Amino acid sequence: MPVHMTDITSSSTRTYLAIWGWLAGLMLLGVVLAELPISKLWIVLMVLALSSVKALLVALYYMHLKMDRWVLWLVAVAPLALIALALGVVFSSFFIQL
Repeated sequence: MPVHMTDITSSSTRTYLAIWGWLAGLMLLGVVLAELPISKLWIVLMVLALSSVKALLVALYYMHLKMDRWVLWLVAVAPLALIALALGVVFSSFFIQL
């Protein structure tokens, strides 16, 4: 059965709108979490986790990494390894003091 361009466009539009809805919902959840009467550390950790999920959704769907080759994944993920290394160096003095 041939695939028509209108089928691809409508499915693509639906997918983008669904992802936009998830991003908006996760953003609102982060705002609500910021107002909860719990420890600020837990709020920050939960908002960072939500932000990581949002960044993954943007990378997969809006940057089209879901459909691309693994080499582009490597290009997108390599800076994360550098960030982790830099954070390890910065926080190493904190962990040594414990």
